[in-house]
Amino acid sequence: MKRLAILCALVLALAVPTLAAAQNPEVTLSRPFAAIGEPVVLTIVLDTPAGAVVEVDPAADTWGEVRVIRVLSQTAVAFDAGLHHRIEVLVAPFAPGMVSFRASVTVTTDAGSTPIELPGLTIEVPSTLLPGEPLTLSALPPPVRIEGAQSALFWPAVALVALVALLVATVALVLGRRWWRSRPRAPEAPPEPPPAPVDVLATAASLLEGDAAGAYRAISAAVRNILGERYEFPAQSLTTAELETRMAAAGVDGWEERMARELLRECDAVVYAGYRPVVERRIADLRIAREIVGGTG
Repeated sequence: MKRLAILCALVLALAVPTLAAAQNPEVTLSRPFAAIGEPVVLTIVLDTPAGAVVEVDPAADTWGEVRVIRVLSQTAVAFDAGLHHRIEVLVAPFAPGMVSFRASVTVTTDAGSTPIELPGLTIEVPSTLLPGEPLTLSALPPPVRIEGAQSALFWPAVALVALVALLVATVALVLGRRWWRSRPRAPEAPPEPPPAPVDVLATAASLLEGDAAGAYRAISAAVRNILGERYEFPAQSLTTAELETRMAAAGVDGWEERMARELLRECDAVVYAGYRPVVERRIADLRIAREIVGGTG
């Protein structure tokens, strides 16, 4: 009798913390059935002393073939005797048939943490097998052709189209080139005749008989200009004596240098010394000047 009293006192002592940690627990499912792995909302409602914290224990063995996916929401409302907790948990069964389980939470107070096993629940999980179907693996059906797949002739057709396009482009290019070459063209304007050469000795020729000094002055200027341009030295600014020295240094041809020297001496004699050669000599000097400047006699 004494042993029985001690046992009852021990059980009462162990039950008191649990009763003090959680009261009026209720557990409900959003629906009483679900397929394997299909999520179901589990609602837990219980009262605890003020300041208590309630946490879902997903690793407890009491869950059985039901797995906790995540906690959706958790609220705690204060009332006179403590806190009213409401927890929504997303769970899923993973075994066929009538699956029984108990949700498990841990209540933490100033006295410590106490695991609480809530009332048991049962959820119906229909089997994925047909009625009477044996529990054996059947052979997979053979592969079937999928409509809309790429044809084996796709790439050959692309190559053929590209070849035809290239051929058409080549033919068009050849025909266009032939048309361009044979297109009607406006007659080309005849080339303009080259300008007539300027006779730098025309003035000298016009003055040859009436004004010997003017004619020989024009001959001297023309010869000096052509020598200066041809051999690139300042023949116009040189005296006849200086010009004779510079012509040899500038590379004037020996025959041309001799004719220019004698002709310029003749010009100085007519212009500055008053010498008047006969008309025949004047014509001969003009012919020599034309040979020097490249004219015609």
